[in-house]
Amino acid sequence: MTIPVATGSFSLPPRRRDAARDVVAEYEARESPEAVCARDADKLECMLQGIEYKAQGYENAQRWIDNSRARLVTETGRRLADELLGQGPLDWLRTALGETKP
Repeated sequence: MTIPVATGSFSLPPRRRDAARDVVAEYEARESPEAVCARDADKLECMLQGIEYKAQGYENAQRWIDNSRARLVTETGRRLADELLGQGPLDWLRTALGETKP
């Protein structure tokens, strides 16, 4: 595995390269509960970006939101998506920071 960087590229040592390939392959194949959860987390993050873009006036983001929501496979992921859809675009951040709604 060669990793591009601003000034060229470098290769990982074989053991680390193989470990990275194995993790990516597991993620792509959804071979473990962790891989399934990680993919749902990625879809939730994409959905949240779409929600934020829509709040900024980009109406075409709804398709992005719907597509991300439809690709969730876990019940927990779907429940989290429903929570996000039922809130304002930055309510999750305010909650995480311990702020109250304005």
